[in-house]
Amino acid sequence: METLGREVKQQEQKKTNVRKFISVVKKYTDMTQLDATILREFVEQIRVSDTYTTDEQQKRVKIREIEIVYNFIGAFDFEGAREQSQTAQDKNNAKVGAA
Repeated sequence: METLGREVKQQEQKKTNVRKFISVVKKYTDMTQLDATILREFVEQIRVSDTYTTDEQQKRVKIREIEIVYNFIGAFDFEGAREQSQTAQDKNNAKVGAA
């Protein structure tokens, strides 16, 4: 029962955080320029990894990963969201084509 209570509280907090994030997004829908004030409202921190290479044969090619942690919602997996959106769109197109 305690575990379920904690999970419910966590889900409620996530819902509240998403609502807060959406209200900030709505505030800047017509934004024409990104400034420090707006950036601080959206971004909690930016993490930058050390550089590395994936291929020892091409040492000149360096990779550096950047993770943006947003206020209220944390780090967002844009690639995962893009893949989910594409999968949903493909399923929808398949249904339309079958009809």
